[in-house]
Amino acid sequence: MDPITASLELVGDPSDAIYARLFERFPETKERFDRDVTGSIRAEMLTMVFDCLMNPAGPYQTGLVRTERVNHDGFGTPAEVFDSLFWIVRDVCRERAGAAWTSETDSAWTGQIERLLAASK
Repeated sequence: MDPITASLELVGDPSDAIYARLFERFPETKERFDRDVTGSIRAEMLTMVFDCLMNPAGPYQTGLVRTERVNHDGFGTPAEVFDSLFWIVRDVCRERAGAAWTSETDSAWTGQIERLLAASK
């Protein structure tokens, strides 16, 4: 099993912590989720993020991130904020995994995010 998948099995559902961190770092993003009363938009976004991280070189994943980058730009989301979500996901998962998060795991996550973001620009 690859290190990203293995680490995701350790962290449970990090959704609430991820969005709390996003809203803390970028408070202006919170109002964009006001209509997401069921959490389905947040869940769909994280599902896409995790799918892209597990297969960052896939043509679908690269195209999806590229498309979502343009869509979010249209919503007024700066590229820095868009890119930050991937790093926030990594950081929250690392914190939740605790001592089980190894240097191999960290390298895998960092490399995947860097490849995915570079390929989607």
